[in-house]
Amino acid sequence: MEIKLVQTPAGETYFDPAGVHIAPGDTVRWVQLSGFHSIAAYHPSNDNHELRIPVSAKPWDSGVLLADDPQRAAAFEHVFTVQGVYDYFCKPHEMAGMVGRIVVGDPGDGPGTKPFAYAPGEGWKPVPEVARAAFPTISEILEKGTGRGARGAALK
Repeated sequence: MEIKLVQTPAGETYFDPAGVHIAPGDTVRWVQLSGFHSIAAYHPSNDNHELRIPVSAKPWDSGVLLADDPQRAAAFEHVFTVQGVYDYFCKPHEMAGMVGRIVVGDPGDGPGTKPFAYAPGEGWKPVPEVARAAFPTISEILEKGTGRGARGAALK
């Protein structure tokens, strides 16, 4: 599965598609052609962000990807082995609502299925309101195989 990291000339940033449904063991490859972006799991190990991936899943952080040559794309890959819902974000553009959601197999009832800010006692950095509004719903992803999110990114 390939997800594009999009930055329009007007400065809008988003993942395309913003939501995907994959099988356990599948690899997701994020590709960007210009600008600077990252792909990081919502997980306390990533700057103390709220946990929004399965508890037993390994978090990831691509670091900032730079694609300064239009002929050469920057890319990052991650293999998803644990079933559940994975929410992720672009560190430089989280406050612009650049977020995505991956459902691996059955969504289950893990952290990614819970309401945002479900564990206030943990002291985690909450998902910003603008980001919360940009996630496609789990039901949309399961129904269509992809999700458009609030930004209306073109989907297959």
